[in-house]
Amino acid sequence: MKRKILALVMTAVMTISTVGCGNSRKVVSDFQYRNIDVSGPPVTITYLTIGDKPINGMTEKVLDRLNELLLKKVNAKLDIYYIGWNDYLENYNKTLSLGNVNVDLIAAGSDWLDAWPNAAKGYFLPLSEDMLRTYCPQTYKYVSSMDWDCCTYDGKIYFIPENEYTQWINYGFVYRLDDVKNVEKAKSNDLGRDFNIGEIQDWDTLDEFFTLYREQNPEKLFWDADGKETKQALGYIMSESNYIPIYELGDYGVWGIFKNAQSQIVSPYMSGNYLINYAKIMKKWNEMGVWRSDFSDYKDNYEAFYNGDTSVVLATTEDYYTTIKPNMEIYQPEAKLKFFWFGKENLLKTSILHGAMAISSKSKNPERALMVYDILRNDVECYRLIRYGIEGVQYQINPKDMLERPNGYNDEKDGITTNFWWGRRDSYEKADSNYAWDDYNELKSEYNKIAIDYPWDRYRFMTTNINNTIEEVTKVCDKYIPEITYGRYEGTPEAEVNEFRTALQAAGVDEVKTYLQNIYDADKDKNGH
Repeated sequence: MKRKILALVMTAVMTISTVGCGNSRKVVSDFQYRNIDVSGPPVTITYLTIGDKPINGMTEKVLDRLNELLLKKVNAKLDIYYIGWNDYLENYNKTLSLGNVNVDLIAAGSDWLDAWPNAAKGYFLPLSEDMLRTYCPQTYKYVSSMDWDCCTYDGKIYFIPENEYTQWINYGFVYRLDDVKNVEKAKSNDLGRDFNIGEIQDWDTLDEFFTLYREQNPEKLFWDADGKETKQALGYIMSESNYIPIYELGDYGVWGIFKNAQSQIVSPYMSGNYLINYAKIMKKWNEMGVWRSDFSDYKDNYEAFYNGDTSVVLATTEDYYTTIKPNMEIYQPEAKLKFFWFGKENLLKTSILHGAMAISSKSKNPERALMVYDILRNDVECYRLIRYGIEGVQYQINPKDMLERPNGYNDEKDGITTNFWWGRRDSYEKADSNYAWDDYNELKSEYNKIAIDYPWDRYRFMTTNINNTIEEVTKVCDKYIPEITYGRYEGTPEAEVNEFRTALQAAGVDEVKTYLQNIYDADKDKNGH
């Protein structure tokens, strides 16, 4: 079910002074916060997010404007601590483990930021329902009991979910439809009859396109891959089967279930022909020269695509309609782009814990941190500041009620980086007029017909008992999946996959599977499904 909830705008927060025991007592009198005492010097709440720290000074100006409001509302100010994109997960986990960074609000994600392992390690503060009702009341009432259950570990709530925002982060290949049409035309001329590939809807058609394109363009690069990205491996398995991976256990999706056999935890990397068939195609593509022979020459995947040097690029749905399609219309307006997304019969909605918020277990002001978060998420004026910046400087609203850039705006000079991806709401978002909304709406209509809710949010598979074993399995995947994905190994695909499976076995892949099965069975017995 699509989680899109119309929200109430937060009523104005007033402060009054009362005298008691000879001291001035500043309280928030709005009924939302139950006369909470916010006396004393202003409190600074530090928010940790993922992204490179901006250097143009504009984010600070936005924070100054935002902090004027926060001081009036809850006698607090917001500061931002950035974890840069380079090796972000390693540095994020290291920052949390060292505990020497004074942060309060922590960006979290179950499927890409190790939310549950970090909760189990004690880095996040357990949040009682009474605490949430009192200090985060507006957010609390728009999260269902089922969704709060998804945020719970050992009976304690650790996260606030991003349950009011719809997003698609599924992967696929953006491709040049005009290149496909050129291949069709050339092949038709060769055969003396019409030849039709059509729009690419599956991996066989993609392979056919690459094969014919190579025959006609022996020197051209198909895809300027970096030799490291491997999302297409799981993408192939999910496209060719009805496999549902458990993303909390790692990007590779080593463990999960098949929709037609939902009682059994499996690993498609260990059995079946999906991985072998994938390996054969990738070996073929490597030999065909779909990507560079030397990845050290790699420069910029997108730039090559925009320049017309390549025909495909790996991307998410969001990349496609927010960046790639709009940019291509500037670089090469004659180009016709389409998106072949993975899992045509097996599409998962994004987890509500993909963009969650947590409170640091070392926070000196957890209650005030919750209040600040509640305001950022629910007060329209504050929401727009943290999401878009200052109206008239970073954005303006056009007559179509869409967001656009003011005249003279320059992203390098005027842009901001707040990266508030941890409490967005559909009802407060503004559509950016620069995005390719027709293409997005076309995709969304397809997605809504087949997509299912992410099923694993309420299962606590990631526990300290198996963390070390999962890490060992991941190390094996880190070695073999890039080799398989880019066909860079000696011997046959079958031999490479068998070697990979032997290494997985030694690392404990079956041990983890058995452990997960026990948790899965226990939950089914407990909840009757």
